[in-house]
Amino acid sequence: MGWQTQIWQAMRAAGAAAERAWQQVVCKLSNLRRRLFHSRLPDYAVIVLDHEIAERSPDLPWWYAYIPSFKLPLSLETLHDALQRLAGDPDLKGVVLIFKGATLSLAQAQSLSALLARFHHWDGQLRSPGAPAKQVIVHLEQTNAAAYVVACAADRITLPPLVTWDVMGLRVAPTYWRETLTRAGIEFEAIQIAPWKTAVDSLTRSSMSAAEREQFSWLLDSLCDDIVSAVVQGRGLTPAQVSGLIDQAPLTADAALAAGLVDTIAYEDELPALLAVAGQPAKFKPYAQVRGLLWRRPRPRAAAGVGVLSLQGSIVVGESRSFPLPLPLLGDHLLGSNTVEQAIRAARKRSDLAAVVVHVDSGGGSALASDLIWRELRLLDQEKPVVVYLGDVAASGGYYIAVPGRKIVAQPATLTGSIGVVISKAVTQELRAKIGANREIMRRGENAGMLTDDQPWTEAQRATLEGSIRHVYERFKTVVAEGRNLPFAELDPICQGRVWTGKQALGHGLVDALGDFQVALSLACQAAGLPDDGSVETHRITPPHTWLPADPAQGVQALMRSAGREELNAWARALVQGDWPRLLGRERIWLFASDLPKIE
Repeated sequence: MGWQTQIWQAMRAAGAAAERAWQQVVCKLSNLRRRLFHSRLPDYAVIVLDHEIAERSPDLPWWYAYIPSFKLPLSLETLHDALQRLAGDPDLKGVVLIFKGATLSLAQAQSLSALLARFHHWDGQLRSPGAPAKQVIVHLEQTNAAAYVVACAADRITLPPLVTWDVMGLRVAPTYWRETLTRAGIEFEAIQIAPWKTAVDSLTRSSMSAAEREQFSWLLDSLCDDIVSAVVQGRGLTPAQVSGLIDQAPLTADAALAAGLVDTIAYEDELPALLAVAGQPAKFKPYAQVRGLLWRRPRPRAAAGVGVLSLQGSIVVGESRSFPLPLPLLGDHLLGSNTVEQAIRAARKRSDLAAVVVHVDSGGGSALASDLIWRELRLLDQEKPVVVYLGDVAASGGYYIAVPGRKIVAQPATLTGSIGVVISKAVTQELRAKIGANREIMRRGENAGMLTDDQPWTEAQRATLEGSIRHVYERFKTVVAEGRNLPFAELDPICQGRVWTGKQALGHGLVDALGDFQVALSLACQAAGLPDDGSVETHRITPPHTWLPADPAQGVQALMRSAGREELNAWARALVQGDWPRLLGRERIWLFASDLPKIE
């Protein structure tokens, strides 16, 4: 060991000691203040879930919190931190979660259920011997499947008298536009080498194929089983009873109470009396008003941290960008390979990161962009352990970029797989003829304009493109075989575009474990030799500032802001003019899984 290393380690040790001492001082001062204002501490902290819930907290400027009427987005990350702090307070009696129109998926509901179980675990570790356990009460003003799955993990479920129990099962209803488009003079052509790769079926077919029907069937069976299992575990009913109640839904509040689906019928204002302590109504306060009064304990900090990289949106070549209105097929957020590459390279250079957790929530996109991101993640894993956590959807290209992870974690309701390839384009010859739009074409090269909407593919062109997508499909399978240690020759039965739930993917060897983000974080700590006791800090990974051009940063940012409207106009012109290659990032071959069932 050189003297430079010894000095560096000594400096880090001194810094850690100083941090621990400072934590002790801050905690003592905070707890002293808590004693002075102890009368302000409520019995129950209230968390209202009233809008969209994200997996990770968005990276927003601090001043957003002061914009009038702006609501900071809820996330499972912030809820985790809040419940962890609430579990550690010795005087709180519990937490009340009030559902007022929250938007969350079934996979997110499973993560939130796991978080409530973790809350009870933290409480059991930290409360004094003989002290009563903290309670979790869920008050439902909405009772869809996702919200009710969360409620089943609570100690008590209440709902107002006129709220109905709306867990009515699952449904998918794709619409097929081929005949409509034909009447307009538009034909979509596609080349698929697997019947389960149904990403463009809604544009190329008039009805559901047998393969797509089979796929929806196994997905719905698995997701429905998740809902039934959650109710069985949380409410003590049998699977047959739960299935029967779902078939009878919607149920009135009284019927839900009689069936044992809820514990009490009450309005929100009646909850304090319902949870009375020694004859006195319980005191409620929003978490935001309670946070500064909670008991604080010094938290040990590990020497190194774990980076968190969120990869969300449709995968395209170029830079990541967002649009105010969703684009056809692609949605409102594009995950650009250039941006992601820079962020991953920045993570490789950070000495404070011992491992990286990659959160993937993407239905795929460009084959080339997916491969470029895959390459960078593979290189990162050669230097630091990479563990991948799959969110709601990590399918097709979204699964491709997950494969470099040493471990892959998914929720039972995550939609993943879709290992397959598709290429498609619109043909607008008839449309232009109907509206009298004459397009004159001059070209050099037999296949010039092959990907435009000018005319259908010739047999020779279709053969060429089919060879290309077969090549990409074989590459996709090779990546999966090597990354997942699966026999290449045995992959087709779980590939060919088939989509799986996380539970099914576990059985096929496509993921390693079922659980939430904290499970992935724990596996990353284990892989890096870090303690798995909550002492490891997580650090958001973002692209480095040096990625920007050499121009002064402020000038570049101003230029980008002024160019935003121009870019939107260019995309609009491309849509009107039928310039599909521009709309799709000038990509030929796609690893895309659209129209997947999202159960809320």
